[in-house]
Amino acid sequence: MFDKETQIQVAEAQNFYCANEGCYEKIHSTHHKLHDNVTNQFKFPLFIDSIFNAIGLCMKCHRDFSHKFRITIAMAELFENYLRKMKENK
Repeated sequence: MFDKETQIQVAEAQNFYCANEGCYEKIHSTHHKLHDNVTNQFKFPLFIDSIFNAIGLCMKCHRDFSHKFRITIAMAELFENYLRKMKENK
């Protein structure tokens, strides 16, 4: 689950509107592009609840179109590796 700060950052980046093209509704929820489940939490601990895996959608688009925003495991691995390197360089 995304923390409040991440939810606010996503909303602000999207001017508080749904990310689905052609939709002009306000954001209802912050959606995980890669499913938030036990397996993905284990494989991608830095990425799963990061801003890189987040997108703001209205209720209708979350229900009907969230699949359009899915990312591949390869992309998740790329982001996870990037986040690991950033963490190591702190």
